[in-house]
Amino acid sequence: MEEVFWLDMGGLWFELATQLQDLKLQQCVNETYCLPETPKVVFGLKGSTADIFLDNTAYRKFLFNEFEVSTVDEESAAVAMTAMSPGVPVIVFRGVSDLAGGGSKWSSTSLSSLAAANSLTVALEFIGFIGKDKLCAD
Repeated sequence: MEEVFWLDMGGLWFELATQLQDLKLQQCVNETYCLPETPKVVFGLKGSTADIFLDNTAYRKFLFNEFEVSTVDEESAAVAMTAMSPGVPVIVFRGVSDLAGGGSKWSSTSLSSLAAANSLTVALEFIGFIGKDKLCAD
């Protein structure tokens, strides 16, 4: 058993995923409910996983200032650790749907379907890069 603080998500799959930076993502939930800016695929920031739903502006700012963590979810580390432990390649695409206490008029429930749709778009494009025969190769 090995204790880790950060999981290294580098490698071939991460390198391939950098090609997704210019992928066009959906900006609108429906015809009248659109984000003020076009969503984009972002690299170079750290994501984290916790056992709580983060809805606290001060804590969100602390995590970014102290650890450069830009997102917190409740499941990605479990998926990554399950795959990485026996040496199975893994990559995680997350759609951010709330500002963790940011006080925006955009609620996580109203944007969750948009975030999910955009994550699916990214994942499908990535699968196209590696091809169905290479899903387990790294």
